Amino acid sequence: MYYFYSRISTVQQNSSRQLENFKSHAGYNVKKVFIEKIQGNVPFFERPEANRMFDEITDNKERCTVVVDSVDRLGRNLLDILHTIETFTKNKINLKSLKEGFTTLLDNGQENPMAKLVISVMASIGEMERNRIKTRTAEGIAIGKALGKFKGRKIGAIQSDEKLLQRHQAIQKKLIKGLTIRDVSEMTGASSATIIKVKKVMQNRNMI
Repeated sequence: MYYFYSRISTVQQNSSRQLENFKSHAGYNVKKVFIEKIQGNVPFFERPEANRMFDEITDNKERCTVVVDSVDRLGRNLLDILHTIETFTKNKINLKSLKEGFTTLLDNGQENPMAKLVISVMASIGEMERNRIKTRTAEGIAIGKALGKFKGRKIGAIQSDEKLLQRHQAIQKKLIKGLTIRDVSEMTGASSATIIKVKKVMQNRNMI
C-alpha cells in the first residue's frame, strides 16, 4: 500500500510537480494522496492532512510506504524531520523520498542500512543544531535576567485547565485516539509530565 504526502506553503503554490513525480509510481492511487496547504514551520504531527494520513495508516495496521517528493516535506526543521522518520520507523511505516533516493525499510521490514547511515548523519547535524539552540536560549535568558526582563513564571502560579487544553490541542487529539503517553510524547515532542497533566484534565472532564 502506498500513501503519497505533498506539502505546499500557500494556496497559490501548485503541487502538480510533486504529483507528477508520484504518478510515476506503480502503486499510485489518487485516493491515497494527502496534499497539505500549510507553512513549513508547522511540526509534521500538528498538520491536519499529516495527522489524517498517519491515523489512517496506523488504524489499518497494514504494511505501507509513505512517498514524499523530498524529506524536507516532513517537518519544520531537521530535528522535526528526524522525529517524523523515527516515529514512522517505530510504527513499521516505510518512507520513500524521491529526491534523496532512499527508503527507510527493506522488504523484510528491517531498517535500510544506507538510509540509516544518511539519517545518522542528519541526526549528528541535528544534535549540533539542538545544542546551538539550547546555548542561545540560555544566553538569552541570562541576558534577560540581567536586564530584569525575564522573570519566568511566578512562584506558586498555576496554569488554568482551560489554558492547558488550549495550548496542547495536538496532545488531546492523540489521547482521544487511545494512544499511550509514550506514543503521544514521540509524536508531539511533549514531555510525559505535560501529557499526564493534559490527560488528567481530560479525564476529569469526561473527555476520554
